[in-house]
Amino acid sequence: MTRTSAPATDVLQVLQVRWVFGSVTAALRQQLVGFWLQEGALTSADEAWRRSREVACVLQEGDSGRIAGVCTVAVHMDEHERSYGFVRIFIRTGSRAVGLNVRLMERMIEGFTALAREPGAPHRLVATIENRKLERRAAQRILARLGFVHVGTAPNGELVMQRGLT
Repeated sequence: MTRTSAPATDVLQVLQVRWVFGSVTAALRQQLVGFWLQEGALTSADEAWRRSREVACVLQEGDSGRIAGVCTVAVHMDEHERSYGFVRIFIRTGSRAVGLNVRLMERMIEGFTALAREPGAPHRLVATIENRKLERRAAQRILARLGFVHVGTAPNGELVMQRGLT
């Protein structure tokens, strides 16, 4: 059997989650673009550069600062002209371990909860579930513990989850 994930204890000890929303430097932006293209998460440098402006948190190796994962939040307006954040997470295949996505989500939620007090800031987070493993009951319980609830199904059949911030 081939392992696609690193042992959790090894990975969890060397990776740190860093909040960077609104303060992505040129150097970090270059790292992010390279990371997404190298990992095949995105295939266009233009899209990677654009999405670098949406980065909320990065998962980095403690010693080297090498990126192992990213949580982006695209801020959009809903039909009631209220802003919300659309969440995406990607973790490098070699760094995937149980709990890392939760650590990214917790830090992202903490950061956006603090921002929600500002006029015009997002008051909710929305995510579509692209990864079929996240549709399992155990994953749904984890998302529920993080405050996400099922609010519908996207036209492509993906579950839509939402979490309030205020």
